[in-house]
Amino acid sequence: MKTSNRIIIEHINHIPHGRDASDRLNEEFVVLENEGNEKISLAGWTLTDETATGARRHVYTFPDIVSLSSREKAYIHTGPGTDSFEEGKPSKWVLHWGRLAFVWNNEGDTATLFDPVGNKIDSLQVVTLKTI
Repeated sequence: MKTSNRIIIEHINHIPHGRDASDRLNEEFVVLENEGNEKISLAGWTLTDETATGARRHVYTFPDIVSLSSREKAYIHTGPGTDSFEEGKPSKWVLHWGRLAFVWNNEGDTATLFDPVGNKIDSLQVVTLKTI
């Protein structure tokens, strides 16, 4: 398995339905996808919540067992739970950050993915439109 920049942050579900409540922590999640053709290990990779200055407020480190084959996805849920791999088309990892509070700001935020040596692989900015 090799490191590649073919892993993308596909989506951030940053506003769970209804009010922000602790029972909705796992409705907040980030989706990664392997757009490449080779299996890629995510061992030691990190997903961060970055401020405008680049400070990393929250850091999730991927378990050593996680790798993504071509078109496979990983769903990283904010709350607690048991990590699992679900077979399907495509197959997917369901991972849990284990936090007891929300990570992604409703007003806007940036998710950034780093490989184990700190190279920035991808980032996705959350922008919420406000009605005036």
